[in-house]
Amino acid sequence: MLRIVGQRAKVAVFSALFLCLGGSLPVRAGSFAGKGEGTTSADFLRLPVGARPSGMAEAFTGVADDVHALAYNPAGIAFLARQELGLVHDSYAPGINHEWLGYVHPLRFGTYGLAMNVFLVDPFDSYSQFDTFENQTSAMDAALQFSYGLRISDSWAVGGSGKYITSRLNTTKASTVAGDLGTLWAPTRGVRLGASVFHLGNGLRYVSETSPLPITTRLGASWTPYDPRDFMHYFTLALDGVQVQGHGVQVSGAIELWYQGIMALRLGSRSDAGAGTGYTGGVGLYVFRDPHRPCEVGFDYSFTDAGDFAQTHRASVVLKFGQTLREERRGTVIEWRRARDQAAPVRQREERKREREKERARLAPQSSAPEPEKYQPVKESEMILSPDYKKWVRP
Repeated sequence: MLRIVGQRAKVAVFSALFLCLGGSLPVRAGSFAGKGEGTTSADFLRLPVGARPSGMAEAFTGVADDVHALAYNPAGIAFLARQELGLVHDSYAPGINHEWLGYVHPLRFGTYGLAMNVFLVDPFDSYSQFDTFENQTSAMDAALQFSYGLRISDSWAVGGSGKYITSRLNTTKASTVAGDLGTLWAPTRGVRLGASVFHLGNGLRYVSETSPLPITTRLGASWTPYDPRDFMHYFTLALDGVQVQGHGVQVSGAIELWYQGIMALRLGSRSDAGAGTGYTGGVGLYVFRDPHRPCEVGFDYSFTDAGDFAQTHRASVVLKFGQTLREERRGTVIEWRRARDQAAPVRQREERKREREKERARLAPQSSAPEPEKYQPVKESEMILSPDYKKWVRP
């Protein structure tokens, strides 16, 4: 009965979160911003993060099983067992680069994460309204993120992020803070359901005008029928629905095939393709993929077709290292037992020594002879002559 009530509570919380995030936020966003491109600021936050999620058409909200969960569903980091470091490089065009760095660290009371998202544009020529050259202009957008994921039970986790966003165009700067929320639930083996909302906060204020942030609501599901812990060959199906402020709903789906647990092939498609076909693809190679090894390295590549200009190639590296919490706890117990066993002989020798001393004292004979008188020194003035008057003696 308690299990049924707990599952109903999870469904209720999950549904309420999705309705609040998916229903009220877009309406709220539409109340102060127009629809279409160019109505929001810090749009670099909408760029795909990681070659693996990008190769799956960003259908990663319900997967969220590596460091890239920081950018799709912060609740996913609560299920990670080891420390992970992710490096991402995207090259959109000559002089336009997107860099991302993420790190997660599972601890006894939750999982912590840090991420840095940077969009760089090399200096370019700027012209006045009269089409005359003025100077060289550069631009940079960046976001620093701190995340926390908490595992409520073996199948349910929640997470959140706080981020500092800054934008610079030549000498004009703007900054703000925002937050993310997410939840991830595994109702049955192999099935995951996720929901998240990103970039909740005030917009960036340039000079005298404030532009809202691209508030993004995500809902996703994934299915892995064969447990990777039991099978070397397996696959994952993923489906995502995304609502960005001022835009329509985008639906994406993907499949990820694993061979021998070290090589992956990914294919995906999304409905809002823009000028391209909307198809994505990618491959991955993971070396030393063994939870008992001290380090695991993964290399991922993806290709996205979004038109002639937006055909992008992404490369990312994932490094997993350190012991899992279970291994750390087991190691602590083993060390404690080893120290106890090493100290046992010393304690046993000391106890036997004390017992022998007690037994010796108990068996020692009790003498009835009076104790000899102690020597008492005599002063020279108290000495007397012997009867033969030849030497001084005691009185």
